Amino acid sequence: MTEVKIAKIISNGCGIGWAEGKTFFVPYTCPGETVRIKSATKEKSFFYVEDFELLEASPERRKSLCKHYGICGGCSLQHISYPAQLRIKKAVFLELLKQNQISCEIDPIVITPGETGLRTRAKLFSFKGKPAYRKKRSSDFVQIENCPLLDPMFFEKIMRDIPKRRGDTQFEYSKSTGDFMPGTDTLRKSVNGKIMKIRCDSFFQSSEDGAGIMCSLVMREAEETGARNAVDLFCGSGLFSLFLADKGIKTTGYEIEEAACKSYAENLGNRAKIVKINAYNLKNLEKSDLIVADPPRAGLAAKLSEIISSSTDHVVYIACEPPNLVRDLKTFFAKGFHVKHLYIIDLFPDTPHFETVCVLSR
Repeated sequence: MTEVKIAKIISNGCGIGWAEGKTFFVPYTCPGETVRIKSATKEKSFFYVEDFELLEASPERRKSLCKHYGICGGCSLQHISYPAQLRIKKAVFLELLKQNQISCEIDPIVITPGETGLRTRAKLFSFKGKPAYRKKRSSDFVQIENCPLLDPMFFEKIMRDIPKRRGDTQFEYSKSTGDFMPGTDTLRKSVNGKIMKIRCDSFFQSSEDGAGIMCSLVMREAEETGARNAVDLFCGSGLFSLFLADKGIKTTGYEIEEAACKSYAENLGNRAKIVKINAYNLKNLEKSDLIVADPPRAGLAAKLSEIISSSTDHVVYIACEPPNLVRDLKTFFAKGFHVKHLYIIDLFPDTPHFETVCVLSR
């Protein structure tokens, strides 16, 4: 049987190693470990390992926090110590920059609100009256008795509510206000001491703690640049606009979702303006001291990046899909921008996912 040395963890959370002229993706491994391959499936240019024997363990390996780990498809890094997870995510992002020939003099700062008990937003399936996630690499379900990543009171409320649900349900909770959704059309969230409302089906970050970190970074740039006016693209219910407007900054939000636009109007009142439009369809933007952009996974893309770069000298770009951020950086660099600050925000512990906040200035 083939023995493989794990070189590093890649963006999908698997360890990667090479042997006998083949590339192996090995889940649930740590850098530096040696494994013996028992079974693997050929997929495109690599082999996905389904079963292996651990021959040499890393000192960063730990016992998983969850009894469902390895069966549930939600987490893939929980066998790695949390400090090591943060180092791995930074290494993955730096490798992404290198692969795209982007030289960045700014060393990314990794920020985390913590590992467990923080998430207040989750989608679960009601399976025989019990909460369930989908199994690893499967459409089947695994019932769960607990999820260490979710706020404990949030999970208790889910357990009580889910027998009433059918299929996938989006759950929301606020640790500060105690509000729980579904069950109400509008839920109050507390971020850095400010209360805001979000409607059913409106987007919000995975935790209030994580949202607070992002708001602090946005406001740091607003204060550093002395912004008097700002644009908030893909503004949702007004998370960033709320903080900008409360500092007396003239703010305009752009959003297409009806529910989010209504929440924005409720949260901001006459302190900010909301424009209902798909930001990807913009032809131009008003000149602004600062533009904050928090797009969906698709990123900004070239057209919108060019419009933004023609409308301001200062940008805070928040990205949940790092490859698309890196792609868009090339457009900003061509327009004379440089990276001023760069942050990796770990809103998704025990998974390979993370958010990035990139502050750009011309």
